[in-house]
Amino acid sequence: MSAPRIFAHRGSHSSHPESSREAYLQAIADGADGFECDIRLTRDREIVIWHDPTMKRISGNNARISTSTLEELQEIWPVMKLEDLLNIAIENQKDLAIETKHPVRFGHAIERALAKLLFSKKEGIKKSGIEIFLMSFSWWATSANSQTPYIGTYLIHNRRAIPFARFATMGINIEMIRNGFIPRDPSRTLVWTANTSSDISLCKEAGVSVIITDDVLLAKSV
Repeated sequence: MSAPRIFAHRGSHSSHPESSREAYLQAIADGADGFECDIRLTRDREIVIWHDPTMKRISGNNARISTSTLEELQEIWPVMKLEDLLNIAIENQKDLAIETKHPVRFGHAIERALAKLLFSKKEGIKKSGIEIFLMSFSWWATSANSQTPYIGTYLIHNRRAIPFARFATMGINIEMIRNGFIPRDPSRTLVWTANTSSDISLCKEAGVSVIITDDVLLAKSV
């Protein structure tokens, strides 16, 4: 049984803002096997790395991602484009787990834009040998993501959703592992967000494929 890969959740952000370029570069320095990120579309249809619908929690500004242009957002905060992170992943041979958020203003335009970007980078992705997981809590989004050459990953919070997770891989909450859930096929299972030694040990004992964590150094040491 191979050891799980360790993915940096929104980068290594203990000393850098989450989802920032600096956080992802720190993840490389920390020895992460891959990156996790959340993406949204701006008003001018740029794909940016941002978890929340607004900038409030991180920047203190109420600007909404979907009603602002990339230029407007970057005047407030150095918001990162997915294309830039994808280039970093390719250059450094780091796997990438990309979550599309739903429900959102532009519906499934985010999946179409994502597929277009990945197609434009397909040669670099192939040459680097990295794996790309396309994740969502939306069944429909995961279905669309599964039509690409990349790995459709259905995210679930509890066991009730397991019958619907009929895709290449599934992502499960660490709470499920804590509560004794054993994946039928651990090699096709990602777990978020394991941040303690005990949680990381549980994931490794279960043999899951990927551990998504806020603490790459801890996860690598357990």
